[in-house]
Amino acid sequence: MSFDAPPTRAEIADALALQSSSRQAQPQSREEGAAVAERIYADWRAAHEQGRQVPDLASFVRDVAQNDSVTHEGRGAVRAFWSFMSQPEGAPEPVGHRFLAQACGRTRDFQVLEDSPAGSRLDSYQLWNKHVQSALVRDYELDSAEVADLAPEVWSTVSQRYAEAAQGPVVAFATDIMRSSVLGKDELPRLLAHDNVGKDNIKFPLPAPRHGHLPPEIDELITNDALRAQVCMDDFDPAKSPKEFARKLGGVEVPEKLRDGHEAALWRLQLADSYEELNARAKPARRAAGNEFLPGVDVRPVARPAAPRGPTAGHGVLDPAAALTLPPPMPQQQPAGVER
Repeated sequence: MSFDAPPTRAEIADALALQSSSRQAQPQSREEGAAVAERIYADWRAAHEQGRQVPDLASFVRDVAQNDSVTHEGRGAVRAFWSFMSQPEGAPEPVGHRFLAQACGRTRDFQVLEDSPAGSRLDSYQLWNKHVQSALVRDYELDSAEVADLAPEVWSTVSQRYAEAAQGPVVAFATDIMRSSVLGKDELPRLLAHDNVGKDNIKFPLPAPRHGHLPPEIDELITNDALRAQVCMDDFDPAKSPKEFARKLGGVEVPEKLRDGHEAALWRLQLADSYEELNARAKPARRAAGNEFLPGVDVRPVARPAAPRGPTAGHGVLDPAAALTLPPPMPQQQPAGVER
């Protein structure tokens, strides 16, 4: 089995078990939130006594993100990244991609941020949880605005460090990528610029969803891993003009074998002001088992996703592509806890 193969049924089952445990660990009351805050306080006291320059709890949490190790010493070199959640083939229910990454990390020896010393400690602090946030403000006199901003700040810091520590090929457990997500904002830009990674070393074990508003040939083109790593779902938002997508697509690095298809896609996107107009210009007759941009490649059938179920346990929307495939466009739903 290749390191970037789709998750097996056993790995999916393990991911679902990890997800269930994570949900049960979420503080559900004032008392449970206070218990987590008390543990953060105990860790801060220990660090302070060791001489670490951490005058308060917030500075201690930032110190963890900035200095604790982002590498699991018992794992291999391949680093796994993730974003949002979906329902893979064989899964009885949606599963967070974080848990798929962790399950495959166990069986395939991947590094996973949440399994590293820094990631596991920050994860245990439940900084996105409202009961924990309330306890930090109420019992430890932290500023409420600072507490609200603390989780996105420290996860951004530790995620950048985790990406910069990559030593070679990486895997990204994601279907679509939002530019505002941790993967889209903090990790992929560093991986693409990384001397040891780059566009050719970012692999996607999960299949890309079918985007119904894109012509099949263009949608098939952007399923290539190198292009998936450079294109976010924001770039082909159906509420925008195809010409905006053409400008973005024209600036990406394209593998040699896809250059003809890439040029054809740019030409076609630039002809329309809306995706309705773009699809109306489609040729009435097409061969069923191929496409004009990628000869010999079968066009994927259009998926029929269920309506989005909304944020689940702080891991973002069920399938961000659903917002692009269900007309009319819904207001963009912000992921609770920016996935973490």
